[in-house]
Amino acid sequence: MNKTNAMRRLKDYEEVGLIGYPCDGEYIAVVGNNKRQGWLLGGELCGLNGAAVAEQAAALPRYYPQGCCLVLATIRDDWVITIRDYDVAQANDQPELPS
Repeated sequence: MNKTNAMRRLKDYEEVGLIGYPCDGEYIAVVGNNKRQGWLLGGELCGLNGAAVAEQAAALPRYYPQGCCLVLATIRDDWVITIRDYDVAQANDQPELPS
């Protein structure tokens, strides 16, 4: 992603789309194709209800428009700490993240 996705306060409309929020942690999420803004369109707390991150990542693109990007977003105390690209092709090789 780019520097506009550096630490920032989570927007109200982003909070609504995150399943598991207000828990702090890693979220598998979808970012819109407008690279300048990098808004989180929705997502889910990693490992929620025992789900594997790879399964969560596989389910998300079905619900969002083409051109969106899967990311791992770290959320702490209403702040987006980091947003990192999630490589779907290697989803099965990535370790489970603690919830």
